[in-house]
Amino acid sequence: MLTFLFSIGFRPFFLAAAWMAVLWMGAWTGFLLAGVPSPGSIPPLLWHGHEMLFGFTAAVIAGFLLTAVQNWTGLRSVTPAQLAGLAALWFSARLGFLFPELLPLWLTSVLDLAFLPMLAVVMARVLLKAGNRRNYAFIPLLAALTLLNGAVHLELHGLLAGIASWSIDVSILLITVLLVFMGGRVIPFFTERRLPAVNPRQWPWLNWSSTLSVLGVALVFLIVGRDPALAPILIIAGTLTLARLLAWRPWRVLREPLLWILHLGYAWIPVGLGLQAAHLLGVGLPWSAGVHALMVGAMSTLCLGMMARVALGHSGREMVAPQPVVVGFVLISVAALGRVLISLPVGPGWLLGASGLLWSAAFLLYAIAYTPILMRPRAA
Repeated sequence: MLTFLFSIGFRPFFLAAAWMAVLWMGAWTGFLLAGVPSPGSIPPLLWHGHEMLFGFTAAVIAGFLLTAVQNWTGLRSVTPAQLAGLAALWFSARLGFLFPELLPLWLTSVLDLAFLPMLAVVMARVLLKAGNRRNYAFIPLLAALTLLNGAVHLELHGLLAGIASWSIDVSILLITVLLVFMGGRVIPFFTERRLPAVNPRQWPWLNWSSTLSVLGVALVFLIVGRDPALAPILIIAGTLTLARLLAWRPWRVLREPLLWILHLGYAWIPVGLGLQAAHLLGVGLPWSAGVHALMVGAMSTLCLGMMARVALGHSGREMVAPQPVVVGFVLISVAALGRVLISLPVGPGWLLGASGLLWSAAFLLYAIAYTPILMRPRAA
């Protein structure tokens, strides 16, 4: 089984991300509802934000990119030994954050900060060898996320107070850029392959302007932070992203769970950007409403949908989501809506715990259904 597990990038990292989502969110929900102590001396909110971004999301990104780079170049992206080493590096850092008594904080930091650069090195080697310039942009993106992760660690070590929250905000925006960019590539492609009659429309000017406008949000945030001057750019980015989604005709994919979950995840991006703009314009909405729309709505939904679609496609299975996973798609959608409503705040207090449990349950259903797929050989 281990031979197959480390045969291609998506297998170990999608498996790890799914089970991490179950266990880590379970720990977080226990802290929120029952006062279960958070790990070590790390502030609970910082621990939660960091691990969802640089633990869970980083694993999904790694699995997706290591698999995609093989498609882009026709070259093997990583050997089984290298893949096992990358997975061990990621896993060791997660253990250090969950059980800080096992590892000193400095060692956890070294392990955690080494993961994204090692991923970048593996990708860069293959992209450069193939001359695949179209995808060189992923290397500086991974480098930027490494620097932002480093800023979080500086605060954890007491070296630079107050920078972690800013760093997490910027990281969320950069990951949103990645969602817009890659989602804009693969969602219309997957839609056209499965349902040619949908004929998702694409215009290069809209594709680029939506991606670059979200990148502009991140760059301006670097300078002004949570300032009203950022609101017009957020509105422009949200509008362009929504226009791009509507051009794909998402209402015509409702009978295909592997497609509607991706379109729905993408739809959360303009919602999140709009909520952040509303906060900056003084509407009375908290900044966290937009953050959770982007992370619980867009990021988590797209991660679950991509993990389901990519694992089936690259393991030779029929492109039909297992029924429990379709239930998971519904659960994560309800969880996202509940988490945003409680952030607004217009929802009852019990939605906080309920959304966490539903989110965790969605990934549990994926983990149960896909663990055998991820650990067994490709179907004939």
